[in-house]
Amino acid sequence: MAELESKDKNVELITEQIAVSKKLFDINNLGGTIKVGEIIANNVSSINELQKEIINHCKDIEIETKFNYGISYYGNSKINFNQIGIKLKKELKSTGLKPRFVMPSDGAILNAASIKHNKIFPDGREFIVVQSKDKMLLAVGLSFQDIDMYSKRDYEKPCRDRKVGMLPPKLSQIMINLANPDDNTVICDPFCGSGGLLMEASLMGYDSIGSDLSDDMTKCAKKNIEWFLDNFNAKGKVEILKSNDATKLKYPKESYSVVTEGFLGINFLSKPTKQLIDEQISNLKNIYVEFFKNLLLQERLPDVVCICVPFWRVNEQTIRLNLIDEIANLGYTIVEFKSARQSTLNYYREGQFTGRQIVVFKPNKEN
Repeated sequence: MAELESKDKNVELITEQIAVSKKLFDINNLGGTIKVGEIIANNVSSINELQKEIINHCKDIEIETKFNYGISYYGNSKINFNQIGIKLKKELKSTGLKPRFVMPSDGAILNAASIKHNKIFPDGREFIVVQSKDKMLLAVGLSFQDIDMYSKRDYEKPCRDRKVGMLPPKLSQIMINLANPDDNTVICDPFCGSGGLLMEASLMGYDSIGSDLSDDMTKCAKKNIEWFLDNFNAKGKVEILKSNDATKLKYPKESYSVVTEGFLGINFLSKPTKQLIDEQISNLKNIYVEFFKNLLLQERLPDVVCICVPFWRVNEQTIRLNLIDEIANLGYTIVEFKSARQSTLNYYREGQFTGRQIVVFKPNKEN
């Protein structure tokens, strides 16, 4: 939700999963958004009223082939919306349609794979029902996350190294949106690794500059960027610098924001001991402090710094760097979001030992 809030300060949170905005977003640029819909009825008070709204919406639809439709329910009610969807078939037939009801494969919500596989878009309909206290909101789906394209950019690029970890495309987009750069802002990634974030920045229309301490990683990034430019409609220019130490790097003189996954340390493939994690924390803290100090020495300060720092999950306990306040004391202000605290902006995959905490800073003007 923080991603949407960064794009629209007036976004209204309905539930933990649902937000309402007067802006129409391009879902292809929103890594944390699964689907976008348009509200067709507010304050629906009963199932009968809900069914009438759905039938009324479908009256003007003209399609000669099967009309594929489904219902996604976001709420805590025990109402069986699959039964409601099946009952709607008879009434939908009376409008001249050839309805085919698509049930969610799991639970009460149609996922992107089901929507795509069952060809609900563009000629069918996903009806989205959101429970808000004693009323319901009804929307129709307009777009959904293209999981195939994310997968292609993640898994088909020619240079991948699981040992060093890789920033997923969705997370890259989320971070760029949290930074909320202006159109002409350059995105700088001083820990660019294999170049994934630079690709997403280009797709979103931003020019970007990447560098990495490892010469192997900069070569890997260049190879991936060449593949990316051949396979996708890149909108922004991408420049890969030769290997550079992020704690000593020189930044552009024009407007720029730093969006990066910082060095995560050892990518533990088996459960680490507390001693190993303590050693990581000691080494990484020094790198991050020097990195943020270097930014304050630049001729032009960054507009925003959005960075991933590591945390570790071992034996159901979370171990953090506890670095945020120390960075703020150097001369930065922490950017807070109404919908989420910094401590909750976490990305973690079950079964892994290292997670990512996303933090957004702005350098203080007096610097």
